Amino acid sequence: MKKIAVYANGFNIESLKQALTGIQDFTKTHDSDIFVFLGFASYSENREHNQGELNIYGLGHMEDFDGIIVFSNHLNSTKAAENICRKAKEKQIPVVSVGIPFDGIPCISFSNEEGMRALTAHLIEAHHVKHLIFLGGPADHVDCIARLKAVRDVMAEHGLELKEEDIVYGDWGNTTPRMLINQMIAEQKFPDALVCANDTMAMAAITQFVRQGYTIPDDMIITGFDNTSHGRHYYPALTSVDPNFTKLGYRCCSILYDQLEGKETQALYMVPSLFACAESCGCKDQPAYIELRKQYCKSSYQQYLETTAIEMFERRLLQRIAVTDGYASLKKELQKHFKDNHIFEGENFYIVINAEYFEDVVAKEEEILLDGYKDPMEAVVALKNGEIQPECTIDRHTLIPDYTKKDGEQHIYYFLPLHNQQYNYGYIVFVDDPVIMKQNMVNPYLEKLQESLKLLRINLRLDGLNKDLIRIYNRDPMTGLYNRLAYEEKAEVLYQQSLVDKTRMMVMFVDINYMKRINDQYGHLYGDNAIKTVAESIKSVLKDDWIAVRFGGDEFLLIATNCDKDGATQVRHNILAYLEIKNHDGTQPFEISASCGYVITDPDHPSNLQEYVKEADNLMYKIKQEVHARDGMPRR
Repeated sequence: MKKIAVYANGFNIESLKQALTGIQDFTKTHDSDIFVFLGFASYSENREHNQGELNIYGLGHMEDFDGIIVFSNHLNSTKAAENICRKAKEKQIPVVSVGIPFDGIPCISFSNEEGMRALTAHLIEAHHVKHLIFLGGPADHVDCIARLKAVRDVMAEHGLELKEEDIVYGDWGNTTPRMLINQMIAEQKFPDALVCANDTMAMAAITQFVRQGYTIPDDMIITGFDNTSHGRHYYPALTSVDPNFTKLGYRCCSILYDQLEGKETQALYMVPSLFACAESCGCKDQPAYIELRKQYCKSSYQQYLETTAIEMFERRLLQRIAVTDGYASLKKELQKHFKDNHIFEGENFYIVINAEYFEDVVAKEEEILLDGYKDPMEAVVALKNGEIQPECTIDRHTLIPDYTKKDGEQHIYYFLPLHNQQYNYGYIVFVDDPVIMKQNMVNPYLEKLQESLKLLRINLRLDGLNKDLIRIYNRDPMTGLYNRLAYEEKAEVLYQQSLVDKTRMMVMFVDINYMKRINDQYGHLYGDNAIKTVAESIKSVLKDDWIAVRFGGDEFLLIATNCDKDGATQVRHNILAYLEIKNHDGTQPFEISASCGYVITDPDHPSNLQEYVKEADNLMYKIKQEVHARDGMPRR
């Protein structure tokens, strides 16, 4: 019996699952279980959050595994990938790095070149593309470098040139392609084709292009890389490159077992990528993609029902957590919930927690969790074959309560971190392929659970403090903005200093429009989301010496030093622009808008601060009246 550890990133779950299919195809004849340590580190997240995600790779003890596969090019941290590989080599554990070579470590990668060369040649030869723009990931990423080189080489072979101004780098996400498309439209300069280094950027570019009234591929060809299911179901189906991950996963295991058997291994193995011709390049009559879309449409409502149900059950879970009054109560509520509600988590599911984190809520995270994952921990939820098992202590060698490997059975165990920023207080284990994994909802599921546990610990800490400590607690827990108490302590100080400095100060009131209608029609959970969204819009404009206050239920006060009328106008514009972007990201069933009224203080003819606040409130009220009058609605 063997245990294979896989270190991967959850944002690449589709390609990971394909690779795991190949891994299982190989290991099913070798009686092996697969332990997948899954983080969600991202280039767009802050360093502390990413560290909390990356810490999952240090959860288990390497010597407990017979072989290790590291998806180095997907961890979004080359340093973390190299550390894992180096440590495995030092312990003489067979290891394979996927995508990024490290000295002395066998490396396997799909070859970007074959598929990307074939795609580029197809664009030039079949669709007469002469001018293209390459949209890549980070400039120093190994995959971006390889894909760019393939495009450049094929163009040169056809007597064409890819100029430096036609190369744009991004972060593999949605923001850069949207900005690029907006720039093209503003300048009315379109290439024959936009070749994107992954499907995510390609679909973001198509969506933005079509939203502005253009069509694909008639007005511009757009292609991707990864051949994701979203791209195949898209319309037009996305012309892309298939990395061939299933074959890559199979080959990973064969390299591991060669090492286990003492056979010689190469430094580098390559799996060829495959050109996946579809519709977005201009090729017509693609019946395979038409059939894929039909199948997707047939299952879409079932997926919608499952997604809605997952969210409903999770709301129940979060409500249970919110009413707990201590660690013992937390464990009891978690066990009660998962005893009756685990259809989406599966029949085997585990939550393991560092008990000290919730027992000593007054201590700071760094005092308890400084060394990361610590033994012992408690399996507060151990669901086995659909039944809740007694609580038990567990260590980092065991990882799963009562783990046993049965001959003829093969399982995949997914380990995911629970953390508050860089401080890890536990982990979750999913087994095989439960619905929540199939629906790719693991990350939002964990984010909500972690936020709820974070708020629980804050509430427990607050309950344990005396009244004097409560008085100086000056943050609004829902939004993270200052509360009224903090305003009274801080605002007057800022205002008096502005008079001394002879500088102007902005006092702005922000109020959410139609808040009562949101609560009445969609419920207070969505109302809370609207409040948080407006708070985020205000945070997006904050400078270090400004104050943002949640002044009432859906009212906010922003005090900005060294801010004149032009600056205030820009602040209001940026807040409303942020809300407009959020209104189009598909996360809310309604649009959020706000009324913003502001005044600028006059250091030469000053009033008291309360008069300025009252004037800003009155101006905001007039703006709100105009909004409601224009919409024919009573002010609420």
